[in-house]
Amino acid sequence: MVFYGKRSSRIKDGRISNVTCPSCEENTSMTYSIFGKYAHIYWIPTFPMGKENSIECNNCKQTFKVKELSESIKNKFNLEKQDAKTPLWNFSGLALIACVILGIMYLAKQDKINTAKYIETPQFGDVYKIKGSESGFITTMKIIEVSKDSVFVSYNNYESDDYSMSKIDKAENYNTTDIYGFSNKEIKEMFAKKEISDVKRK
Repeated sequence: MVFYGKRSSRIKDGRISNVTCPSCEENTSMTYSIFGKYAHIYWIPTFPMGKENSIECNNCKQTFKVKELSESIKNKFNLEKQDAKTPLWNFSGLALIACVILGIMYLAKQDKINTAKYIETPQFGDVYKIKGSESGFITTMKIIEVSKDSVFVSYNNYESDDYSMSKIDKAENYNTTDIYGFSNKEIKEMFAKKEISDVKRK
């Protein structure tokens, strides 16, 4: 279950002096509070959603919305709220999401770099993810011997339809009696044609 919703935090408190209250009509002062509203996911602020204000007459204790006040009071309040900035921590959720996305992008790029390097320098035990016998399926082949310009592989007896090697990449699934050889050039060509889409190296 995802917990999300809206909350608010106090940004600024202050006082406006020498104003006439619309309710008691006394020349008095008014106390105001400015709150920043923000959306949250699992109580982590994700993005701001504007501000709300509370203005109270210090004489009659009546609370007002800004639109209920006279133009002179509005002008004084607007001057007061100019420095009521939205706190940076209200964006912390967006920053966290951005970091996660950048992290995923970095890992994906690093994985591509590693895969290309593994293709260039094959080693015993490398597992290649290759296309299965039907569209949407994958299988694997494992290197069991490496020579100067060739690799010898054993094919997996099983296929997977979720593009994950982990379910089928088990020692008992490889037929070690049927061995197939490929030149390093052929392996590179298979990778270029995306017939080999990933390499797992322990």
